[in-house]
Amino acid sequence: MASHKTSSSIQAQSRRILPSNLDDAQTPLLRPSSQEQDDESTSRWAQWCTKTQDFWLQSKGMILVLLSQFFGASMNVMTQYLEVDGERGAGMDPFQILFVRMSITVIASYLYMWYAQVPDPLGRRPVIGLLTLRAVGGFFGVFGLYYSVKYLPLSEATVLTFLAPILSCYATSLFAPHETFTWKQQLAGVVSLGGVVLIARPFSPMNAPSDSPSDGAQTDELHHLLAILMALVGVLGAACAYTTIRMIGKRTHPLVSVTYFSVYSTLISCIAMAVLPSVDFKLPSTSSEWTLLFALGVCGFLLQFLLTAGLAYVPPGQAAGSGNRATSMVYTQMLFALFYDKVVWGNTLSAMSWAGSGLILVSAIYVAMAREPRGDAVQVQVQHADERNEGGEGHSV
Repeated sequence: MASHKTSSSIQAQSRRILPSNLDDAQTPLLRPSSQEQDDESTSRWAQWCTKTQDFWLQSKGMILVLLSQFFGASMNVMTQYLEVDGERGAGMDPFQILFVRMSITVIASYLYMWYAQVPDPLGRRPVIGLLTLRAVGGFFGVFGLYYSVKYLPLSEATVLTFLAPILSCYATSLFAPHETFTWKQQLAGVVSLGGVVLIARPFSPMNAPSDSPSDGAQTDELHHLLAILMALVGVLGAACAYTTIRMIGKRTHPLVSVTYFSVYSTLISCIAMAVLPSVDFKLPSTSSEWTLLFALGVCGFLLQFLLTAGLAYVPPGQAAGSGNRATSMVYTQMLFALFYDKVVWGNTLSAMSWAGSGLILVSAIYVAMAREPRGDAVQVQVQHADERNEGGEGHSV
């Protein structure tokens, strides 16, 4: 009897120490804390993914324009190499390089539109006028730069070219609906332009032509003035192209706009090579020249495609695009140009170049991270809605 009570008490004590049912919910004593850690890490990962996706959706236009400037700088350094006279002989004429570049762009654009079954590859009727204006403006933008570098130092022509983004932002805020050019964006654009000036250092003594009378390439004041005039025409053309791309928006596929521009430029450059006696067509003599020409055409296609898509992008849930912020990314091409200047040509950056690069980089980061106040955006949307109700139809971007 005593032994029975003893065994019963031992079993009772064992039941108090160890749970009788191992499958009971109280068994995994440490599981709740580890589960909380897993839930917390999963929640943090979900928040990070959400923030990253939101940043991508809001900044996609700027990122595309930034990538386009990399391909633009790559195209420029290959163009400069092909134009320079060297051991392989005389360099190629700019019109020939433009013809090859635009021809490859036309072929690539049509092949992609055929593969992707892009609707209305010739453009929709309401935007044909804007597409034509974009093509003409884009050609004069390229032609103005090509002509100005014949009689101006490259730094001066570069600084004049970078007047186009600011002019385009002003024009878009006037002609395109729901677009604003805030004073913060204006300040960032001016700071970026100042960085370009520090890097290029136009009108400095080292950029001036030689005063030696034996220098047969010295240009007179008339040619210099004409070159500045054509550079300003190029600025107007580039600003016109940027503005029309923004006004077209999502009403047509970006490659349709690229095709209009490339076809027009191909025809004009072909006519120039056939009519102008000073323009010679030179076949590539080495495999490296063939490779550079092909790579130049691919970079030109990617430049135009990414630039057009970035400028025309409208973030979801917004009536206004981020085109003015995206246009400011054009200044980053100077950073890529400095990189190629060091890697390809072996030039060492000066303190002024580093300072200018810092200004451009800080301005680009500020424009990318800054957000327009919600009250201003709502006010702009209400204002344009009132204008459409009072004055009739407006552009749909």
